[in-house]
Amino acid sequence: MRLDLHHRHQRIELLVQQRRHVGVMALCWWIAGGSAADPPGQRGQAHLLAGAIQRGTVRQDAVALAEELESRGAYFAAGAREDGVVLCLGCMAADAAPLLDRVREMVQTPRLAPREVRREQQLTLQALDQQREDPLQLALADLRRLLYGPGGYGHAPLGLKKAEVAALTPSQLRRAHQDWGSSAMVIAAAGHLDQSTTAHLTALAEDLTPGHGSTPVAQAAALPTPATMAFHPQDTEQVVLLLGAATCGLNHQDQAVLRLLQCHLSTGMSARLPQVIRETHGLAYEVGVLFPVRQQSAPFIVYLSTSRDRAALALELLLTEWRRLLETPLQPEELCLARAKLQGQELAALQTSGQVAERLALLRGYGMAVDAAEQQLAQLTQRDGADCQRVARRWLSQPRLAAVGPQALAAPLEHIWSQTTGST
Repeated sequence: MRLDLHHRHQRIELLVQQRRHVGVMALCWWIAGGSAADPPGQRGQAHLLAGAIQRGTVRQDAVALAEELESRGAYFAAGAREDGVVLCLGCMAADAAPLLDRVREMVQTPRLAPREVRREQQLTLQALDQQREDPLQLALADLRRLLYGPGGYGHAPLGLKKAEVAALTPSQLRRAHQDWGSSAMVIAAAGHLDQSTTAHLTALAEDLTPGHGSTPVAQAAALPTPATMAFHPQDTEQVVLLLGAATCGLNHQDQAVLRLLQCHLSTGMSARLPQVIRETHGLAYEVGVLFPVRQQSAPFIVYLSTSRDRAALALELLLTEWRRLLETPLQPEELCLARAKLQGQELAALQTSGQVAERLALLRGYGMAVDAAEQQLAQLTQRDGADCQRVARRWLSQPRLAAVGPQALAAPLEHIWSQTTGST
């Protein structure tokens, strides 16, 4: 990916890509840390801090800040991911300079007023309640625990326990915010950026001087529990099955092959899982693969939702397809199709200025080259089916299963799992 400006100042990295055919500017600001660095007993802290900084700065209260953003038709969002806090801004290019200052103030001098923190806290608690009603979210929570135990990746950024989130205080958020002063940051901008805006961005990056906080230390990413299956009873006709394994981080050479396997299994109606499980057997309401980006240990998850009367057969088929990855090399035509799908995904992910800015910020935030995706695609042309099988065996040989459904299904699903995991 070509850059028009790449500037590093101390711990701050600035990247700019011009897209002169559009009249907007998109900004993505990455702050290292994220929910994996939440202290014990304070899970959800990074998420709450990301939400609270949007509710006013030392210079403006929450109402004034919101009115300025809305009056300029700007889009702004901030949230915590496992490995970093991400702030995104979208605005007309002519409004870039004053809005860049507002974002800088949110990062450097948030107000963190107790009343606004409580409001953000209530929203988080409501979201946690909603997740407890969602079978997929319940299964994901169980699978995280099976894969990562109490490690930093063992909970979603939103938090884990309502009591922990409810107990977080403005003073704790202020201490967490102080750590941003020594955290690595990446600021990426894309769009129609004139010389004045580019200079403003450069000055902004240079003015972000380190504070006196201590650098956040992420907890261990992969601490699997001895258990290999979790069943969560829920009185519903729908059953959710998640089969997953902890794999490698974004910088690992096997990452691209695992993404290729993801495309082979789930991208498009021609993919293996939709064809076998939905088209041939008519089993699933929904089926696919989740493979999120992680600094250290990304989970590779096959998910499926089906009716309670077909759950046992669905699990058997899911396990069969998982074993197929380990036992059968991909055929040349399967590899070719998966590579084409992956390349199409890469092109589709860089159509807007917001997508370009976010890609740049995340790549550099994770320590990757800005053209890492292109390099990985080129390297995949040298990989054959046997290579893919070796990667699958390296990372997917010891999966974990999380299931959510009626209590009556616990014993049958556990029986199938115990009978097949010895050979998985």
